[in-house]
Amino acid sequence: MKLVLSRKGFDAGSGGRLSPYDEATGKYVWLPIPERKAVFQARIRYDEIPVERRYLGSVVGTNVSDVYQKIYRTSKIKVGKGQREIDDPDIYAHFDPMLGKPPWVPETSQLQIGRGFGQANAAPHLRKMDVGDGDLFLFFGGFKAIGKARKGHFLYGWMKVKKRIETYADAKAASEEYGLARHPHVTKGAFSKLNYVYVPDEWLFEDLGIPGCGYFKTLNEGLRLSERLDGKHGTWRLPSFMYQNISQVHHSTWQQDDHGCTVSTGIGQEFVCANPGADGEAWIRDLFMRNQGNVFREGIKSV
Repeated sequence: MKLVLSRKGFDAGSGGRLSPYDEATGKYVWLPIPERKAVFQARIRYDEIPVERRYLGSVVGTNVSDVYQKIYRTSKIKVGKGQREIDDPDIYAHFDPMLGKPPWVPETSQLQIGRGFGQANAAPHLRKMDVGDGDLFLFFGGFKAIGKARKGHFLYGWMKVKKRIETYADAKAASEEYGLARHPHVTKGAFSKLNYVYVPDEWLFEDLGIPGCGYFKTLNEGLRLSERLDGKHGTWRLPSFMYQNISQVHHSTWQQDDHGCTVSTGIGQEFVCANPGADGEAWIRDLFMRNQGNVFREGIKSV
C-alpha cells in the first residue's frame, strides 16, 4: 500500500484564505477551491453547498458562501492572479474530493455529493509513483481557527482506492454507482488530457467499521500535520517511517529525533510515501483506532 498525503481546499494561492474551524469543538467547514475552467465545471456554486445552521457555533450561515463571508467579512476570493466575488456567476466550487455527504451538510440536503477523487494537474506525478488500486489517500487542508491567528494543516478525510479510472467512458459508467454526476473531473473536457478519477473500496478497516472513504467529524491534535499552529504551517511533524520517504518536500530540511521527524513542504498537491512498510501500516491503523469515534457516518447523529 502506498500512502499519499493529498492537499485539497482553500489556500493562499487558490481562494486566498484557509478553511475555518472552531478550535473549541474541532468542527470545521472545508472550502473547495474556486474553478472557472469550463473543462472542470460541474456547476456547483458556493451558495449551493448548504451548511447546518450554527454548525460553527455563533457563526450563522446556511451555505458555504454565507459562512465564508460571515467569518472573513468579505465576499472576495482569490482566483488565479486576481480576486472575484464568491458568488460570481462565472465561478464554481471545485468540489473534489467527494467523500460522501460531509458532516456540515444537513441530512435533508438534496445536493448530490458522491464518492470519488479526481486529479489532472498532479496526475503525471501520481502516474510516475504508480498510485492506484489498493493505495490510500489521506486528505489534508489548511485550516484557520475562527477569530484567532492559529492555523495549520490537518487531515480531514481519506480514501482507499478500489480502482483508478483513466477514460471518460469508464468514468461515466461508474458515475451512477458512485454518485459522480456533479464531480468536476467526470466531464468529457477533463479527459481531453491526462485525468484520473479514483473510486473507493467498500472498507478501509472492516473490523473497525471504517468505510473506504469518508470525513473525520472534528479536527484534533492527532490529525494535525503542522508542527506548530503559530508558525509556518508548512513545516510538518511526522512519524519516523516517513523520514526521507515522501515525495515533493524540501528534502534538505529533514530532521529526525526520538519522537519522529520534521520536514518543510513545498507547493505540491500529492506527497507520496511509496514504501510505508509495516511501521507505516501500523501507524495508519492506529490513526483510525484513535479516531474510531470521530468518523462521520452519514445519517447517524453524533454521540
